[in-house]
Amino acid sequence: MKRTVPLVLLLLSSTSALAADGAMEARNWVARRLAAESHVQVEVAGVDVSGAACRVSGTVRKAFVGKAQVGEALAFRLPCAADSFWPAPKLKSAKVVEAFVKPGLDGLDAADDGQGLRLLAAVTDAPQWVDDPALVREMTESIARYRIDAEVKRRDPNAALALARVADPVLRARLLAHAAGLMSARRLPEAEATADEAIAAIKALPDADIRLDSGLVALESLAMGQARKGALALAAVLEPQVDALTVPSKRDAATLVLYGARVRADDPAAGFVSLSKVSDPATRRDRLANMPFAQKDFSPVNPDSLGWMDRLLAGAEALPAGEFRTEALTQLCRTAQRSAMEMTKMPDLLAKAAAMAELAAKRRHAPSAQLLALIREAEGGSAARAEAARWHAVSATGFDGGMSTRSDALKTLGTFSAAERAAAARLLQPGSAGDVTPSRLVELASR
Repeated sequence: MKRTVPLVLLLLSSTSALAADGAMEARNWVARRLAAESHVQVEVAGVDVSGAACRVSGTVRKAFVGKAQVGEALAFRLPCAADSFWPAPKLKSAKVVEAFVKPGLDGLDAADDGQGLRLLAAVTDAPQWVDDPALVREMTESIARYRIDAEVKRRDPNAALALARVADPVLRARLLAHAAGLMSARRLPEAEATADEAIAAIKALPDADIRLDSGLVALESLAMGQARKGALALAAVLEPQVDALTVPSKRDAATLVLYGARVRADDPAAGFVSLSKVSDPATRRDRLANMPFAQKDFSPVNPDSLGWMDRLLAGAEALPAGEFRTEALTQLCRTAQRSAMEMTKMPDLLAKAAAMAELAAKRRHAPSAQLLALIREAEGGSAARAEAARWHAVSATGFDGGMSTRSDALKTLGTFSAAERAAAARLLQPGSAGDVTPSRLVELASR
């Protein structure tokens, strides 16, 4: 049985829900018509006016879609005030109307308030209202996605798959990927097989451009749903075609989809490979700075965030030496340092701040090493003081520091006792002995 879709879920958000003349956007009218119970032509027997609504009654002479049968009586209501699509005087002149109808509170209603209703001189063989095919496909997909979502929430994968396996091969591929992502998010056992079916459907699309466009949409569905294996497999399938794109802006946009999917699929190393191919430096920097936030709930209080950041930094370190490797390490270390800095504002998070700062400090990020040194100083005690001296020394020769970083570090190290500097030297180089000057400590830290 056809399920009635709540209208509010069919009306897609956009820059404006109402057009300048007060009518709904075209896509929302299309959605209403797609959700209609029947698309018919009716020979009009009468039009009854009741306030701002009219009841059109007559006999079905043509049934294009739906439950209505030719020859049966049919009546439906629609707005007919002076500012409606069809004011009452115009409706009363109708001989034949073509309309989309749906069940209402009291019989049938015009599914689209009459926006697509047409007054005809006679019955026609073909529909006189045909929506833009692109909008029909878009809204058909939106409605199907909502229905699939509802079935997966009910933990009924068979019903979800029945909705996804439509005749249109493009929609089928995209809807299967959507279903696979939802199933994976809910840990349904059918998720992996559904992802495989979606990938096979993408591969089977004959047109290369459509295959790539639909593949990228499907990839985002798989990745957002944490269907990791499927997302990584589809990214590998699409990558050669993405790399072959000749328009830089289009290639960058597609490459960023591959990047995002790979990061969400918990393969940051592959994500770095994709991101390194993006030609726009500003876009690369932005994605690198925000890469940690690909982890859901990345925050100081999430115990998994520290490990995730460490994995990202390790992935950046594994890149081949070059400009992108330096760029990746710099941006990620800056994000770690900023995150640690925010945590220092809350005393109970100071230990977590130190752990986050240390991830970048170990990679010789000067600002992070300096922050970690200050945290250790604040902790107090001989062991913490030795650690502080160590990280001040690292900051002197680390990367991403300011012009005065080295001189500031040397000056600060001069405030530490000889014993504290000696202890710091042993942390940097076990077995180190003898008097350790600030310059000597910085030299040890640079090795």
